Amino acid sequence: MYPLLCTKVLRTALQLSCGAVLLTAGACNHRPPAAPAEQPPLMAGEARFRPMSKEEKIELQHALEPFVKADSPVELWYSAAKRKDDGSFEWCISPAPAEAEWVNLGSLPAAELSKLAAETTATDFGETLDYWLRLELRSGTHRLNLSICPAAEFGVPTGDCSMSVYSRPFHKTLWALIDKKYNIQKRFDKVVHM
Repeated sequence: MYPLLCTKVLRTALQLSCGAVLLTAGACNHRPPAAPAEQPPLMAGEARFRPMSKEEKIELQHALEPFVKADSPVELWYSAAKRKDDGSFEWCISPAPAEAEWVNLGSLPAAELSKLAAETTATDFGETLDYWLRLELRSGTHRLNLSICPAAEFGVPTGDCSMSVYSRPFHKTLWALIDKKYNIQKRFDKVVHM
């Protein structure tokens, strides 16, 4: 009986020590995840995309909520130059607020704003010489500032949100409404082809 008991004890000890060795070997081979590489500073005209943080996502949804759930139509207003249209491309650019007036471009469907609220990509960008078009969403007593430039890569700065939302479809929708009113794309093409 004594040899049988010793054999059982030795077998159990051997199993435990092998398990410990395997656990130790596994722990030694496991490497902690590498720290994210530090990004170089953004250069002028450069855009960089990144996933929105949870806080940024909440911030965006909170900013758009009154418009997504609006009972009245959501109007898109544009900060346009007061001076007479001289046919130049520069005329279409939003001037300083003192030289501008708000022009109604039409309504935006709630579905478009819901798509914007569902976006998950933010854009960070360096200094840009591109011009920015100032817009405003209006519904009842709610107001929300938006901006776009011809380069969709710079995203859509929205209200007081801390980031620019990357959304090509929404950018295209806004651009189409402005273009319908001012024929900007035709003027842009003319300048580029000169």
